[in-house]
Amino acid sequence: MKKNPFLQLLDENNNENIIFTNDLGEKIEFEQVALINLEDEKYAILHPVNLGFADDEVIIYSIYSDDNNYELNEVIDDDLKEEIYQEYKRIYNKR
Repeated sequence: MKKNPFLQLLDENNNENIIFTNDLGEKIEFEQVALINLEDEKYAILHPVNLGFADDEVIIYSIYSDDNNYELNEVIDDDLKEEIYQEYKRIYNKR
């Protein structure tokens, strides 16, 4: 059975890589680094596995959803990226 990648993404207990299909039909595999809630928005910090990124490079996506649809949009605003990163550090440095 094919797993819904968005449900995997939102599952805090998921530890498997997630495979999304982009608009061109290409499959892209990601390692989920973190799921961050910030000001009533959800953000995913993902590491692309098969795109040649360095081990410490990530992409931050905002997650939008309604009853039946999910959408990821890359965060491009540097100030917002920094806010998300600071929240990530605040959460994960406590562990």
